[in-house]
Amino acid sequence: MVTPGGHVVEQVGAHAAWAEAGPDLEGTLFPAGPPLPIWEVIAGYTRYWAVVAALDLGVFEALADGPGGVDELAARTEVAPTRLVVVLDYLVAAGLLEAGGERRFALTPAARCFLLRDSELSMADMLRFSPGPTSAWPELSATLRRGRPTRSVEDDAGLFYGRLAQASAPTQRAVAAAVAADLPDPGPDALVLDLGAGAAPWAIGMLQVWPRARGLAVDLPSIIPFAQAAAATHGVADRLEVRAGSYLDAVLPVGEAAVVTIGHVLGLQSADLAKALLLRARGAMRPGGFVVISDYYRPAQPPTGRDLEAALPQSMALTLLANTWEAEVIELPVLMSWLAEVGLVPWAMRSLLPGQLAVIATEPPSAR
Repeated sequence: MVTPGGHVVEQVGAHAAWAEAGPDLEGTLFPAGPPLPIWEVIAGYTRYWAVVAALDLGVFEALADGPGGVDELAARTEVAPTRLVVVLDYLVAAGLLEAGGERRFALTPAARCFLLRDSELSMADMLRFSPGPTSAWPELSATLRRGRPTRSVEDDAGLFYGRLAQASAPTQRAVAAAVAADLPDPGPDALVLDLGAGAAPWAIGMLQVWPRARGLAVDLPSIIPFAQAAAATHGVADRLEVRAGSYLDAVLPVGEAAVVTIGHVLGLQSADLAKALLLRARGAMRPGGFVVISDYYRPAQPPTGRDLEAALPQSMALTLLANTWEAEVIELPVLMSWLAEVGLVPWAMRSLLPGQLAVIATEPPSAR
């Protein structure tokens, strides 16, 4: 449609886009194109805190039983309707709520699956704790220059890693179960050894798939209560032993484990200690057994363009730089070289969560 003033109106989403009739002036107004990538960066910060606020207010929980209107949700959250509707509309735009007639809102499948606290795959706490302490990010430039943050999460590792272990357990447990389903049945009384277990999602997920197996979860004394509680919650406490100690020096079984799991801890130490951990896992594995290393790995080839999934390992690498003294996201070829050094070869790789890869290793055929 052309207005009396000579403007062309084109409906785009909820807004009308106005363009001057005549020559296209976009190239002279924005030589690089509209600044959408910059606004996406700014909006990313807003989006994160909008979702945190919605979790704090109980917006998702208020919609767990079905759609709700603005006034009803305002009463549940104790927020003025005119303020709350801004958050609700934003969550619709972010793909976490659906908008219906008469200003009623409902959960999207993603929100129902991942943001309800009682969901089997809840990431509600993961959303809070995965970025690390919020105080670390404003000083990232200074941290990068001096090589370490003012305060590291290792300063209070029990508190931070305990919370993170609980927060990440639901999705990691599902990944562990899927990996177990791909492996040969280890047989009766087979041992699953979980090193750096956290809340033991890998041991628990595998024990749920293999009802005849038993498990041993090893982690620091401040962390093992989380593993014990999770084992009781998921009905495997009678088959899962939880042992306090560092995965680098705790007493481990020798040549007994059908599967040894190392989940998201390999990059938390130096290269020498990482190889020492792999060597311990190799020594604990029975002949024909497997070592499963699940983590975020930086690819050998750097990104060549915009790719959200490829950006996730880079995001994790930045998170570690911002929050820890020495931890890093290792490159996948580096892991492969470490496996070769300790006498292991890749058997399979599974990517079951965006950005995360489970590398399954075993002995070379010549060693069997």
